[in-house]
Amino acid sequence: MKKFVRLLPFLLVLLAVAAPLAGAYILRRYVNKELIVLETEKNINARVHLDDVSLTIYAWPPSLRLSGVKIGPRDQHAGTPLEARPPLQNAPVQIDLVYAELVPKALLSGQFFPRVLRFVGIEVQERISPQAGSALEKLFQPPLEKLAALQAQADVPRAVPVPPSASVAVEPAPAVFPKEAAASKAARIALQEISIEQGHFVISNEGTDSRFNADISDFNLVLTGIDIDPADIANHNSLHARLSAQIVVDGAAQIGGRMQQVKFANMKLHGGGDVNPVDPNTMLWAPAAVLNLVIDRGSSIGGHMTIGDAAGQELDKLMKYGVDLSAIRIGGVLAQDVNVSVLFRNESIRFLGDTLFALPDYEFTIKKESWMDFANDQQGLLTRLSCGEALKEQIVRGVASRGLGETISRMVVSAFSDDRGLVAFDLSITGPLSRPVVKPEIQNRLEGILGGGLEDKAKGLINNFKELKSLFKNF
Repeated sequence: MKKFVRLLPFLLVLLAVAAPLAGAYILRRYVNKELIVLETEKNINARVHLDDVSLTIYAWPPSLRLSGVKIGPRDQHAGTPLEARPPLQNAPVQIDLVYAELVPKALLSGQFFPRVLRFVGIEVQERISPQAGSALEKLFQPPLEKLAALQAQADVPRAVPVPPSASVAVEPAPAVFPKEAAASKAARIALQEISIEQGHFVISNEGTDSRFNADISDFNLVLTGIDIDPADIANHNSLHARLSAQIVVDGAAQIGGRMQQVKFANMKLHGGGDVNPVDPNTMLWAPAAVLNLVIDRGSSIGGHMTIGDAAGQELDKLMKYGVDLSAIRIGGVLAQDVNVSVLFRNESIRFLGDTLFALPDYEFTIKKESWMDFANDQQGLLTRLSCGEALKEQIVRGVASRGLGETISRMVVSAFSDDRGLVAFDLSITGPLSRPVVKPEIQNRLEGILGGGLEDKAKGLINNFKELKSLFKNF
């Protein structure tokens, strides 16, 4: 899930391929590979290849098809005649077909305005890091000479207020990138629908310890309700997104004191939400999205690490109470669908509500306002672990082994139970994604109930039930 939310900027920058067509007045005789490639290279910092162009005017609906699109880093061949260019190798963006359904009335006056855009069969290779930002975004900046001219003419950016009703007002932890990694300036988009079909994205985070790789396949995205107008961005900066994908994330994590290759997630999801595509302060493409997603039952998230791996010495403090949580795996295979609502902005997500993950042995809830910053490999999660019956019995036996006996131990453990009878306690998870710092709050609660002298307290509890009542009264 955490990698899915980064796909929205990809769609918006890919629109740069079609941007020269959307507002240009081009007669049919000028619709050819040479013109489209050269016009596109005038507007983005990349080299472009195109296999074929097909314009259909007399069929319904009229359409324009671009096949075999490739977009790669700009080199000395960009802007030169196509016939003299060598093949474009290892392009990070490849699209089998770009289909544009055209506005019929505009064709009568020789104008080409797409009202529907479809990107079919997309292959994207992306690299991100805290230092360099997104490699893909750099391709869709204006060319360096054009960017320099724009910066020379630009005034100091003015803040444009976001309307009070905007659903993306909460700020997640920002990812800080250098200015040169910024996306290109937003432009007006007069389209009814944009879609990606059969997309495949491979994302590598090379600047963090985790060095994760995300493989996102069977990606389908439909954007509707598109209302973007930079001239009035406070009132026209929205669209609706529907999506589905299969996501596999692997990388390196510290387990048992050494870095190991692990699988962070293998999940299938679907859902949708509302997007503000433009940052009103900078007027750049920088999507902020509120997404309501469903992660399908049978997907796996985490499970490569135990609480013992992550908490370390924090668990030693619990052992004096007989509570051993070290073998509990953080994550696993989902026993039911997960409904999650998140805010995505600046390479980060923030949870907008409590999110329940049901696993075979326990339930794990991520609390509202928790956040994860993928580009900077940081997180701040407030969570609650609700134990199943097997884990509950393990805790009871552990406490009883310290001299309280089973009956008293069950009474003590019941103090941690929720209204469903499940033993529940909080965990805070901070630090790098690859080396999380986990602190179980159960220690403080045990100390509040039993105090430091466990053996003496056990004798008192057994011999004096009034003391037990007083103990729970103070809890």
